[in-house]
Amino acid sequence: MARYEIHYLDGNTDHVTADGVEYDTDARDYTFFTDGQVVALTPVANVRSIIRHEDQAVTG
Repeated sequence: MARYEIHYLDGNTDHVTADGVEYDTDARDYTFFTDGQVVALTPVANVRSIIRHEDQAVTG
């Protein structure tokens, strides 16, 4: 699972943990999902950037 860091035009930042994200052209939003279930919606009008942070495997 990945962590998404969402930066908004107004200076706020959110964090979402999800399996993936899709852009919905009709709704004009980003849909974050895990196991086929929607976990967050982010309207595109206020988004400056979305950064995906991958969980990295630890070996040892």
